[in-house]
Amino acid sequence: MIALRRLHAADFDAVHALISNMEVVRYMLLPVCSRGESEKFLSESIDESPSSPWRSIVRAIISQPGGELVGLCGVVNLKGNSDGEIWYLIDPKLWGRGIATKAVKELLELGFSEMALHRVWATCLPENPASARVLEKAGMRKEGFLVKNLKIHGEWRSSFLYAILAEEWPGTASSSPWTSTASSAGGCG
Repeated sequence: MIALRRLHAADFDAVHALISNMEVVRYMLLPVCSRGESEKFLSESIDESPSSPWRSIVRAIISQPGGELVGLCGVVNLKGNSDGEIWYLIDPKLWGRGIATKAVKELLELGFSEMALHRVWATCLPENPASARVLEKAGMRKEGFLVKNLKIHGEWRSSFLYAILAEEWPGTASSSPWTSTASSAGGCG
């Protein structure tokens, strides 16, 4: 149904269409981007911030079959640290089809295998219950509520914190109370 791949310069129009759309970024730290901001975002995403203290891996979410870019997702971590934050955004025409859940599962695999992270976490706003369902279906657990921790579009917002440990991820877990949740998450939303 979907695959993740590195971004390319030719993805500009699709990337800009997503990150210049307030409906797509309304619950995210990402601003509504101008063409120039979208160019900078794409360039930095392709480079994967080699000189920054933060490692940012951004992937295109591609429909299968067809190869159309339908969303973006990523993992960010402080270099030398063993935890990472995931994020995702999907074309609104395709919401509710399980794409985000599949992308999050792919991000978790990337975080635990390629990046060798110990813990992966994400936040979502209470006003975005669909995102909370995505994280839960992917096997993540709600760990807490953070009060006014994110400044989104000029306003301080509270968020739920979700996380999963490498030992709880089905690809690396031996036995965990979360393994069965992640395994039975099903995929489609």
